[in-house]
Amino acid sequence: MIGSLSRAIDNLFGRGDAAVTVPPLDGAMRPNRALDEADWRSPLADVDCLAVQDRALVASSGNTLHVLGQDGRWSPRKSHAGQIVCIAPAGHDGLAVAKDDGEIVIDGGAFDGRRYRADAAARCITAMVYADGALFVANGSATNAAGYWQKDLLERNASGSVWRIDLASGESRQVAAGLAWPAGLAPDAQSLVVSEAWKHRLVRIGANSGGQPRPVQIDLPGYPGRLSPAAGGWWLAMFAPRSQLVEFVLREPAYRKRMMAEVPREYWVVPKLKSGRSYYEPLQGGGVKHLGLLKPWAPTMSFGMCVGLDQAFQPRLSLQSRADGKHPWHHQRGRR
Repeated sequence: MIGSLSRAIDNLFGRGDAAVTVPPLDGAMRPNRALDEADWRSPLADVDCLAVQDRALVASSGNTLHVLGQDGRWSPRKSHAGQIVCIAPAGHDGLAVAKDDGEIVIDGGAFDGRRYRADAAARCITAMVYADGALFVANGSATNAAGYWQKDLLERNASGSVWRIDLASGESRQVAAGLAWPAGLAPDAQSLVVSEAWKHRLVRIGANSGGQPRPVQIDLPGYPGRLSPAAGGWWLAMFAPRSQLVEFVLREPAYRKRMMAEVPREYWVVPKLKSGRSYYEPLQGGGVKHLGLLKPWAPTMSFGMCVGLDQAFQPRLSLQSRADGKHPWHHQRGRR
């Protein structure tokens, strides 16, 4: 009763969950061109996820794993039967490879060749992390596959979950549920820090018991994706910026339903991994200045952004590619 009354008041005054305000890029997240101005890059078409295995940098693209050679070029290493949706180190020299059907295969190391599933219904693997002999797996949604992450956002779902798989015994159990598209995992002492994309926050849960999520970072200016260890902290991928237009659409259920039913998916008013391919895309026209120049501060549906976090998961720096950047999508596609 109190919750319903609170939501009605929020809707009346446009505050709380009904607010369409978006936090600015400020402090450690001040706009910059660090990604565009990087002095080294090695292109790989449709690259999705990165991991280090046996001191080699490995990337997934489609159904193939690629390894970076000493000459700075990618070369195919191994192909799998299905689309690879996530990779992560798994113990000494091992690599966990998750496919779009929910199966996880271990490549190399002590568990080479073994296959696992978090659950028969878990078919939206978005992130994995290894800790203490177990593989923790994030399942982004109970109803949508990873490729339909925009639909899951528009449906305002919170059906994601985190699972723990004992690699020795193969036993799997659910650690947490009811998460709004968990897209990144980081072990921290006896807990896990989870990036919850649709709620724009990082939360902490118990590694064994789950429990009520405790916020670590809230109201981020973008949609947080995967977390990776870094020297003295963590890297957080933010795969798309938040915008007032999207926030407004998310609060209009009738409009959202009609848009999903009547408008082609590529033209939905939603965050994107790539944009600018068609003038029919929302907001792209608003970013074009006269003489054909694109405003670097223009509102966009996509950008590239990595946030450097310290050991307490506090932002310390960011690497960005802005609206006029040449590389507005991130190496870790946070939809997964």
